[in-house]
This record gives sequence, C-alpha cells and structure tokens, in this order.
Amino acid sequence: MSWYIESVPVLLEHCFLTLLSILPYLAVGILAGEFLKFTSWTKIIYKRVNASPIAAVFSAAIIGMISPLCTFGTVPVVSQLYKSGVRIAPLVTFLAASSLMNPQLFVMTVGGISDFGLEMALVLAASIFVISFALGILAYALPEKFIVRRDFTRDSEDILGRAKKIFSAKTYFFNCAKMLKSVGFYVLLGIFIGAIIELYVPQIWIHEALGAHRGVRAVLFAAVLGIPLYACGGGAIPLANSMIQSGMGKGAGLAFFIVGSATRPAPLSAMALLFTPKFLVGYTAFLLAASVLIGIFYI
Repeated sequence: MSWYIESVPVLLEHCFLTLLSILPYLAVGILAGEFLKFTSWTKIIYKRVNASPIAAVFSAAIIGMISPLCTFGTVPVVSQLYKSGVRIAPLVTFLAASSLMNPQLFVMTVGGISDFGLEMALVLAASIFVISFALGILAYALPEKFIVRRDFTRDSEDILGRAKKIFSAKTYFFNCAKMLKSVGFYVLLGIFIGAIIELYVPQIWIHEALGAHRGVRAVLFAAVLGIPLYACGGGAIPLANSMIQSGMGKGAGLAFFIVGSATRPAPLSAMALLFTPKFLVGYTAFLLAASVLIGIFYI
C-alpha cells in the first residue's frame, strides 16, 4: 500500500511533463486543421477527383491527407461527392487517406515521438499515401455494387455552386475548443497508459516482444496490439512513444499507428452508412496486411 501511495506522485509528474511536451503540437495541429475548414477544399476535391483514374486517385490521396476532418466528418463529404456524380474509386482513396492522416496527427507525431518524430511522421505520411493510392486503383477494378450499399441513392448536388465560408473568429475558436475537448480525453488516456508502461513495465519485456531485432514477429505483435489499445491518433502518440522508449522497434511502431487507426469500430460504423459489409471487411483486411508489410520494410 505504501509503495502505491509513493508511486502516485511520480506517475502524475511523468504524465504532466509528457503533456507539456505534447501540448504545443496539439494546439498547432488543431488550430491549423480548423482553419482549413474555412477554405474551398471541398470544391478542390470535386475538381481533382473527376480527372483521369491515375490523376484522380493521386489527387484524392494528397487532398485526403491534408484534410482536417476525421472519418466522421469525411463520410458526409464523400457521400455528397458521390451523389454529385464522382466515381467511387477516388472517393475510397480520399476517405482512406483522410481517415488515416491529417495535419493535426502529423504535427503531433513530430512533437510526440522522441528522437525521431519528424522521421516517423514523414514515413507514416508516405505509407498512408501508398496505401490509399493502392486502394483507389483496386477500387476501379471492383464493381460499384460491391462497394456501395444498394439503398444509398444518388441525387444531384451543386458542389461548385456552394458559397465560400466566411471566416468567423467566434466559430473558429469554438470549433477549436470542441476539437480539443474531443481529442483531449484520448490524449490524456494515452499519456496515462504510456506512463504506466514506461515506469512500471520492465523494459526487457517490451524489448523482447517488440524490439527491432525480433523482425517480423515484432511488427505482427505490434499490429495486433494496436487493435485494442488505439483510441485515437492523438491518444496513440504518447502510448507508442512510451513503448518505443522501452524498446519497441520503429517498424513495429509504424504498424501500430496504421493498424490502430484502420480497425477502430467507431469509424468503421460511420463508413457502413455508405459502404457494403463485404467491402468494409476487404478494406480492413487490406489495411492490416499493407501496414504490417510496410512495418516490416521499415525495421
């Protein structure tokens, strides 16, 4: 009991210091992401994804990665674009890229992963581009009825005729605060779990299970671990950083990031509004396999 009481201040201090190191990057990411919502990026998406197949998928991957929206915000946009006549393949690319990467996550990864945060963020971004691009190309080969639910109807929506949003400081800062509240819980949860791992779990355990020398086995184990432990991008960063500091290899860390974001039940439920169950199963399996493969190459 006395050990428990004495360890609490140490745990809280560790959590507080970790939060201080991440907070500036979290703030910058949220401020930048919310500002993009006042731009004409929806119209840009519409124009770019109506190009030739290769150009459409390439553009959709890039725009999706710089989109400030998470899956819950991206699904309505994809639905609107599909209703307006855009082919489903580049929209699959856009949705995958937007769900797996955004400006907030990139900035937070740079600041939240000790020693090689910028490298991890760049490799993660490149990996997500490759994965989402490949998904789009594969989607062109699939029949549309396999991808889109039969009860999802199309109608005409004037995307290009929409008025540009007027910047409002009140709305901007309100949305920033709302995003901080939404992400903040998972960030704190990730910091807390990460602190427990870093302080109380013997490093030799993590090094043996997830160390770089374990190769393929470590990447596979990290991918499986990402399914139950990945709450959101912001919350996963301090957790992954703690495991990396305790001996987890870079390739395993990369697989943990990608698999966790791809297999969360809540975003998949949102996607079920548009996509068929068969496609969602294939989508998830592809992301799992691709992330493990990329993680192996990054060892």
